Amino acid sequence: MCCGRCCIIYCVCSAIVLLLLVLVFFVILPITFMFSLGMQRSLIFPTYLINPENYSNPEQYGISGVRNMYVDFLYPTENVTIGMWQILPKEIVSDVIRNEEYNFEGVLADDKYYILLYLHGNGSDRTKRVQLYEILRKFFHVFAIDYRRYADSSGGDNLSETSVVKDVVSVYKWLRERSKSKIFVWGHSLGTGVATHLLANLKKDNISAMGLVLETPFTSVTDVVKKHPLVTTFSFLPWWHATLVSPLINNDFNFDSVSYIQDVDCPIMILHAEDDEDVPHQLATQLYYTAINHRNFTYQGDVTYHLFEPKGYGHMMLYREPELPKYVKLFVNECVKFSSARGV
Repeated sequence: MCCGRCCIIYCVCSAIVLLLLVLVFFVILPITFMFSLGMQRSLIFPTYLINPENYSNPEQYGISGVRNMYVDFLYPTENVTIGMWQILPKEIVSDVIRNEEYNFEGVLADDKYYILLYLHGNGSDRTKRVQLYEILRKFFHVFAIDYRRYADSSGGDNLSETSVVKDVVSVYKWLRERSKSKIFVWGHSLGTGVATHLLANLKKDNISAMGLVLETPFTSVTDVVKKHPLVTTFSFLPWWHATLVSPLINNDFNFDSVSYIQDVDCPIMILHAEDDEDVPHQLATQLYYTAINHRNFTYQGDVTYHLFEPKGYGHMMLYREPELPKYVKLFVNECVKFSSARGV
């Protein structure tokens, strides 16, 4: 009798615990996420992952010929300071010249060197891609920025897609005012969403970049979220879309590149790895087909897609691809040819 009662009590307690877990995991958490702007923002902009660095001393990261600088943007309702690195072209960097001895302003004003605006991913900052910068500076005068409230960029009460893109538009125009050089844009991960939205917004002002490179891009943030194993666990729930997907769209966190890429009026190069576990390469492929199927190649240019076989590159290490410099050079030449044909 005692054993039977213990067994019944154990089963009842286990059922209660299981019910509570199901309630928390499948009801409370989704509903909490739906109403928590902070949780959504932290998912898309995990600024808490960025440890404060000494951004004013780039040489400690093993890169020379780099100036740390800040640009202030005064908007009607807020002020924002954007931190950035100005990374000089490789051909003018010397091991015998100290960092402070370079004429950074003079190089910026010189239209001899193409400018590249680099936009990093959501869990990164301007110090994290030094290996890639060393490749890019062989072809460009690189400007790597940190978004508002990332690293030591500051200001802005709101952190959203609209606000981040607004700042990057300001940076682009700031560069345009100080240099007659052609400007390329390179986005990585979340930065690809920023980049496509940036160029779509610039189009409204009749401004187009020389070329756009999308490294590990996606179609939209919600498409990435839907592919995550944890989120697919909720997909059978009738309320999963309303609680986990729609809030990201409604609260301005979606970065819908599928829509914006159709308004990119310059050649595009897409780079992705099949073994990328953060952003499935199928999304890059879908973005590629969207671009080529909704594009006037005469005035918007071609779209190039390089999908790398599994080589351990994952999401962050495409710079290890031996052919990458060749692909960049070919793309630059293509953009120059396209620009000349258009008379731009």
